[in-house]
Amino acid sequence: MKKIYLIIPLLAANCFFAQDSQLYYSGKFFDRKGKTQNFLKIFNKNSGVYEMTDEEGLAIIAAKPYDTLVWNSGKDQLVTHSYNLKELKDILRNQVKNEQVKNIYSKAYDSLVVKKEVDQYSIKKSRALGYKNTVNYITKIRKIKQKNDTVYKLTQLDQRSLFINGIFTSSFDVKSRNSIPQMQNRFVQGRSENGALVWKGPETDEMFSFGSEISTLGFDHQPYEFDQNGRLIHLSNGVSPAKAYDNDLFKTTVGFNNQLKINAFIKKEYLEMFRLSLDLGQQKDQMYFTDQFNLINSLKTKLNANFSGFALGFAFNYEENKATNANRIGFFNRVYQNSLLTPVSFSNSQKLLLSNGLQRSYSRFADNPLFLFDQENKYNFLSNRRQFSINAAKTFGNFKLNINQSYESDTFRNFDQYKPSTYGFENGLWNERVQNNSLYNSNISGNYAFGNYDFRNTFGLNFILNDKRSEIFNSLNQRKYIYQRTSQDYLFNYNAEIRGNDLDIGINLGNSFYISNTSDKNKYWLPKANAYITFENVFNWRRFNLKAVGAFTKLSSEPEITRSYASYATTLLKAENVHQYFPIHEVETFKGLSNTDMRELKYGFKLDVGYRISLEAEYFNRKILNDIFPIYENSQLKLKNLADHTYRGYEVNFSYNNFRIGDNFFSTQKFSFFKYKDVVDRVANGFNNLPLSGFNDIYKTITQGEVLGAVMGSYFERNGKGELIIDEFGYPKKAGGLKIIADPTPDFVMKFNHNFTFKRLTLDINWEWKKGGQLWNGTEAVLDYYGRSKTSGDERNIKNYVFQGVNSNGNTNQIPVDFYNPNQNVSENRWTRYGYLGVAENYVQKADYVRINSISLSANIPINQTKTSLALTFYVNNILLWQANKGADSNQNFYDLEDGRGLDFFNLPNYKTYGCMVSFKF
Repeated sequence: MKKIYLIIPLLAANCFFAQDSQLYYSGKFFDRKGKTQNFLKIFNKNSGVYEMTDEEGLAIIAAKPYDTLVWNSGKDQLVTHSYNLKELKDILRNQVKNEQVKNIYSKAYDSLVVKKEVDQYSIKKSRALGYKNTVNYITKIRKIKQKNDTVYKLTQLDQRSLFINGIFTSSFDVKSRNSIPQMQNRFVQGRSENGALVWKGPETDEMFSFGSEISTLGFDHQPYEFDQNGRLIHLSNGVSPAKAYDNDLFKTTVGFNNQLKINAFIKKEYLEMFRLSLDLGQQKDQMYFTDQFNLINSLKTKLNANFSGFALGFAFNYEENKATNANRIGFFNRVYQNSLLTPVSFSNSQKLLLSNGLQRSYSRFADNPLFLFDQENKYNFLSNRRQFSINAAKTFGNFKLNINQSYESDTFRNFDQYKPSTYGFENGLWNERVQNNSLYNSNISGNYAFGNYDFRNTFGLNFILNDKRSEIFNSLNQRKYIYQRTSQDYLFNYNAEIRGNDLDIGINLGNSFYISNTSDKNKYWLPKANAYITFENVFNWRRFNLKAVGAFTKLSSEPEITRSYASYATTLLKAENVHQYFPIHEVETFKGLSNTDMRELKYGFKLDVGYRISLEAEYFNRKILNDIFPIYENSQLKLKNLADHTYRGYEVNFSYNNFRIGDNFFSTQKFSFFKYKDVVDRVANGFNNLPLSGFNDIYKTITQGEVLGAVMGSYFERNGKGELIIDEFGYPKKAGGLKIIADPTPDFVMKFNHNFTFKRLTLDINWEWKKGGQLWNGTEAVLDYYGRSKTSGDERNIKNYVFQGVNSNGNTNQIPVDFYNPNQNVSENRWTRYGYLGVAENYVQKADYVRINSISLSANIPINQTKTSLALTFYVNNILLWQANKGADSNQNFYDLEDGRGLDFFNLPNYKTYGCMVSFKF
């Protein structure tokens, strides 16, 4: 009985705690769209506890009767009742499915009670189970095929998966012009007459803007064909001061670029077996000129497949480009020039034609830019480019074979035209230029590799066949040019890699042949030799590596037959006759030329300190022999081997990667320094000082002993001490002939890249500093000559100015001059007395600049748990902070020509671009 009394307290305690046991609420929870969601937070407002739902939206949370559960940020709630709550063990028990116990069938048991039958034809009884190259670790068998009595082929059952991904990118950018020359807006069209400044209207064909100040004139509002406001007269009662017309052609424009890339690929386990890629693009680029743009539509598709050890690739690209106008004939430069030279007293925009049907411009010797833009064709430039290629690769043990075949067909169509009454082409001029290119390339390469990681050898042989054909037709002279070249390259190559303890050595030796039907002499000895040696962990410092490199290469080449040299026609003209420029003559032939040979020597080093710091430097010396340049002979455009020159310099690059600034805040800094010079060593007899580009009175030249492309022009006469010789009128004396006046080569170019990453944000800043180099600013010279420049406007009232120098007798000059004396003829003032271009030496300016090439801020935003993401990028490009010269960006080329750097003759201004890009990756 006492034992029973001892048990009673234990039963009472158990009953008490059972009455106070923890209860739970169990159920599924839904998001705002009525769907179950994992990791949904369920919060008990009364107790302060919370739980997260599982992958099926189920959550179990401690609760008491009348507790309030909230989820979806408090937008949904539930009040618990006693009948909703259960103990945890009951909830878990209800989630387990109850089934009756079934009889267990066991093969192991059957094997003990049943007599085992032996299959004498079993694979296990065979004397062999596979054949050469059979995989030994097959776990899933798809097929068994008997090869002979004792050999079977086992085919593995592989899992194949289809994946589809892609990216859609859309961007728009706002473009505006960069720097242009400063203009005067005070003085009207006209000149001095009888000691007074007068306005001379367009009917007088006056070209100068050396007339009266516009603030002293007003419109008479009488009928006048050249101006709807009437003629300009001196201010009197009832006449209001006239305001300068704004003839600025530039406008801020918006363009866009859309691109869709889709990839579909099949994987067998981890090996990609098949991939299909499709790339669609559309781009509209607006020029800063009124209603000038081009449209680009592109289609790119690629198919790659891997099977039976073969890797096959097929690609097709198509691109169509349509533009309102192209600049092949210097059309945009002509428009820009006439826009700047238009006097402030004339409005180009009022109307285009006079009553006689001729263009309305401020002079018969100038054009209205809007008249030039007014053309019948919507698109005056069309191009189509089609490319197809096929690639096959196969590895046979240590030997790898690669075959690549490609074909390209291009069509370029230019409609170059000037309407009747255009200055220089009073009857109008029209030419359709069509260029068709067909390019075939065959590349077959094979290499054999043997050895191990410590000593690896590779022998290679490469055969390249190029067949190119170009046809050019000009309707103006009904002339068709046909060029064809078939060239062969044979390259033999040996590569060795030796690796040891903290030492890595690489050697590459080779030779190539060049054979061509247009070459005067084929080349069979074109050797090359490259080597490097890497010292790892120098001084036993971990990741302190030093790599030294050296290379010698000899190459032989010919000028590209698809390139046009028609623009060389500018060298036939004086600058003041540029309105006659209309190139239609192409190179007669590409045959009969010696190859241009090149010998290059390079050496340098690379130093890595840890994983972040890297310093790299390289010196190069490239000797170019028998270089080819265009010339005119007997009114025909030809190519000749004219000069040898040496291009040498060095480059230094430094980078500091992933520098930690703070939590999730990293930075990468890169810096480069580049210096070069290209000096002419030899010029063929009779061709020294030959124009390379430009006009025949100011041009870049090929002169022995000078840099290639030095600028040659007029200059002031000086004595032996370098002092200016002053003429009897008190002005510096212009010397006869031409000489080298400018070197476009910069002293150095430094580029900087700053990258900052904070979490998902990335900021990139790229800028550069170009120090040194010169250019000839012909734009400023012509604006001075016509009185349109700000300088000629600000300084025309300077009087009694004495130029420093000496007269012909060697005495110090003391003759005072007035820059613009109304009592003298307009052709005798400070800016017109030397002619159209003035004295070229006087317009040589420094080409230094500091420019921000790009600033971009990007954010990468993941959308879900997959690889789907959204990237936003805001960018600014080509912000010119400072430049030493007056006018356009010194990086702009003369008439957009490759060899035009250093000459500024109404070079088109560069763009400033502000844009946004959105990329959706799925």
